[in-house]
Order: sequence, then C-alpha cells, then structure tokens
Amino acid sequence: MKIDLKSGVPIYLQIVEQVKVSALFGRYRNGDRLPPVRELAMELRINPNTVAKAYQMLKDESIIDSRPGGGNFISLQQKNTDAMRETMLSGELQDVIAKADALGVPRDRLAEIFKQLLKETKP
Repeated sequence: MKIDLKSGVPIYLQIVEQVKVSALFGRYRNGDRLPPVRELAMELRINPNTVAKAYQMLKDESIIDSRPGGGNFISLQQKNTDAMRETMLSGELQDVIAKADALGVPRDRLAEIFKQLLKETKP
C-alpha cells in the first residue's frame, strides 16, 4: 500500500480506496486478513489512529469484518462489489467527461467515440 502525501486526499481515504480496489481486482479475497493497524501504520509511517479510522470506514461499509483479538478480514458480499465497481467506473467516466469538456470535444461526439470503442473492443 502506498500513500501520496501531496495528493490532497486524506490518508485514511487513500487507505479505504486502496483496500476497495485491491478487493475488486482480486489482490484481497473474502476472508483475507488485513495488516494489523499498528503494523500498517508503521509501514506507512503514519499515525495508527489514521489506519483505525480507515478500517472503521471499511467496516461501516461492510467491506471488512473485525474479529476481537483476531484482526480485520475482507468480507465482501456480491451486492457490495457490484456497487463498488459501478462507483469506480462512474468516477473514471466522470474524469473522461471532464477531460473531453476541457478539450472542447462535444458530448455527442464523445458518446460516438465511446460507442465505437465498445464495438472495436472485445470482452
């Protein structure tokens, strides 16, 4: 896990996002144990409270499950992964739309480009 102190994104949110992405792309699977709070804090050279805050957010979103004395484990349900995928893709598409707007590409032309790419790209 890597943290970008210059990104302007709070560190705990970077941790949350990286755990989600890792889970979506298979780096973490259901039942995998996350690094203990203190261990991850030492590795990233940040305050343990920051890691604890990230883990609490992940727990609140039902992405991890805490076991007293046992640690924190990935606990994804299909409905969570579907929602996370859609949220991630929406963010990426919003970035593309913003870039197209900045370049002066009309939205109808952007839609045509996207449709053409979908036809050309095989799943």
